[in-house]
This record gives sequence, C-alpha cells and structure tokens, in this order.
Amino acid sequence: MQKSDYTNYYYDAGATTVVVIACSVWYLKKNVRMSDGIEATLTTLNNTINNTISDTLPVFGLQEEKSVIAEGKEIKILGRSYLLPDDRAMLERDCQSFLWFSYRRNFRAIGGTQYTSDRGWGCMLRCIQMLYGHTLIRHNFSRDWRWNKDSTYNAILRDFLDDPNGLYSIQQIAKAGCSAGKDVGTWFGPNTACQSIKTLKEFHKELNLTVHVVMDNFMCIEDIKFYCKEDGPESWSPLLLMIPLRLGLNECNNIYVDGVKSCFEMEQSVGAVGGRPNSAFYFIGYQDDKLVYLDPHVTQDSISLDSIDLNNIPDDTYHTTKVDLLPWDQLDPSIAMAFYCKTEESFDQLCAQLEKKVTSGGGALFEMTLKRPGYMTPPSRYPVEKLPENYSAEYEELNTEDGDSDSDGFEIISNG
Repeated sequence: MQKSDYTNYYYDAGATTVVVIACSVWYLKKNVRMSDGIEATLTTLNNTINNTISDTLPVFGLQEEKSVIAEGKEIKILGRSYLLPDDRAMLERDCQSFLWFSYRRNFRAIGGTQYTSDRGWGCMLRCIQMLYGHTLIRHNFSRDWRWNKDSTYNAILRDFLDDPNGLYSIQQIAKAGCSAGKDVGTWFGPNTACQSIKTLKEFHKELNLTVHVVMDNFMCIEDIKFYCKEDGPESWSPLLLMIPLRLGLNECNNIYVDGVKSCFEMEQSVGAVGGRPNSAFYFIGYQDDKLVYLDPHVTQDSISLDSIDLNNIPDDTYHTTKVDLLPWDQLDPSIAMAFYCKTEESFDQLCAQLEKKVTSGGGALFEMTLKRPGYMTPPSRYPVEKLPENYSAEYEELNTEDGDSDSDGFEIISNG
C-alpha cells in the first residue's frame, strides 16, 4: 500500500469508529430512560466525540481548507491598514501583539466539577478573554503598543492565567456563566460571554473601566454616559462597549456586510467575538468580504503557577503571528462587536461614526438614540455581590432539530 492508501485506511477506520460511537450515544439518549447523572455523562461523551472529530481531521489526512491572506489587497486590522507584501512584517508584529488565549489542559479543576481542560467547549470563553485582554492593553498602553514585557503587561497577563483566583481566568468566566444559567461545560453565545466579563469587572474595583453591554439592538447614548459619569458630570470612566448582534436567522444577511466592516475600521474598535457553527473566533479585521481572526482551537498545556515567577511569566504561548480568514457566508449570525473609548471625546467620535456608517440605512446593525425614550426605565447601578458558590457539571440539553439557541436569544456557537 502507498502512503496515501494507509492514510485513507486509517481515516476510514477512525471515522467509522467515531460515527458508530456517536450513533450509539444518540440512540441511548433518545430511547433509554436514565438518571440525570448518566444522561449528563453521555452528553459529555457526545460533545467530546464531536470535538475529537474536528481536532483529529488533520491526523487522518483531512485538512480543513482555509482562506489565505492575499497580496495586493488592503487588510484592515482595528483601525490600521496593511498591504502585502510590503507591510508583512508590520502586520505580523501587530497580530503578534494581541494576547492569544487558546484551549488549555491540566489546569486546576473548575469549581466542584471534573473539568481540567476547556477543550471542546471553551472556545467562546477564550475569545472573550482575547477581546478583553486587548481592551486592557489599550487601556494601559495604546493601540500602537507592541509586544514588550514589562510589569504592567505582566500584571494584565497574570489575571488571565488558568488559576481559580485569577480575575479573568477560565475558571472565573465559567463561574460567571453559571450566574447567567450556563453550566460549566456548556457553550456560551456572544451575549453570555459579554455579560460574563461585565460581571467579573464588578469585582475588579481598582480598575477604572466601565463595561456596558447593549441589549436588544438598542443603544442609548444618554444611558451609557450615565454609567461613565458616576463620579460627576465632568468625570469620565473609560468605556468598553459591547454590542451583541443578530445578523440573520440561520445565516448572515449580505445587507450587513458593509456595517460590520466599518466597525473594524474605527479607531475605537477592539474586535468582535463570534464564529461559525461549531467554532468561535476572535475577529480583529477583514480583507474583502472575509473576516480576519485569531483561532483558540489549539490545545496547549496549562502553565502551573507553582512553577513560574509571577513577576516574569513565560508568555511565548500567549502570542502568535498566525491569523486566518473566514468568508462572510460561513459566519454565524450571532456576533458581538466591541469598542473602547478612553475619553468622552472618543465616545462622541465613535457615536458620530456609528450614526454615519452603521446605524443608518437599510443595513443598520442596530438602533442608536441620543436620549432615552419616555417609556424606558431610567438606568441604575446595582453592584454584583458575589458569584454562585456551586457548579453543575451537567450539560444543558440542546435542541438540534430546531436549531441551537441559548436563552438570551443568540445562536449557540457549539462544539467549541
């Protein structure tokens, strides 16, 4: 047999085995009455199988086809423009400066569960870590900061390490998801991911940052300024503004393409979280009608905090020059755009750009108003007291016949 014959043989054998197991699990869940614990175990097995299929396709000789960044066409990365091949080094340096969070294994178990890895379910959690990590880089440095280890950068990275006590660790984000009704091991939609970060920020009291999540595609400028001016009319708390969107029912409507692309062109943009069915990505720009993204679907060993100097964290595995492109027609319609405004002037400039390019015309992504309508309840500040103490290791049952959707009305990015 030639090498290709062996590859095809092992792929066929492996794929057949996986399909048989998957069908058996499906049959048992549909036809056999069982306890909640056994059903949760079978659901976990089913999700692991689905993830294994996607993770092992290259091993079986089936490589996923991905778009490649083209030369001679402009690339937009969060308000910056590049043109290959001349700007290749600058583009790589820019992309490498983003914090890259991917699947990890062998970290301390999450709460009362058995989860010591987020492989197969944590991709949206890793994406919101990337978006928020970049926001903190912008908050402490600037958009043009480039990867350079110092004490401030080191402190930011430390908050994202896989440590139950880390402010924005996988454990803490999963715990925040529990407060939104998401059990550990279930997939987050973009809205849930944004809400989790908003919740965790409430416990980071010393960080002068307001996190606001726009709800129901309706953004009220007056309300946002209310939250950012807590210390008085002349004050301003830097703002992370996250806007969960629905760009269609089962697929993205082409009418929204220009609006989404315009968001990445703005100086205030800190990217977006979304993806395609079965995968979540952190989007940082576009080329033509393809979105540029950082991919969390690489499983790496977790860094043990007991074996490192926390004042000099080994960070090579938290940066990458590798970016991929996702064609618009493969994008899941659930996505959350995000912006960072350090000053009130910056926020006013953002609103002017949104009104001109994003919230007007037939392709408006959402509605924006200067003043609160009379029928709306005035905003108020309710501090979060504590996160849930108890976790559930059970998965919620997904209705795959009618389309997966989470409780906040956004389609689930399933299978990690």
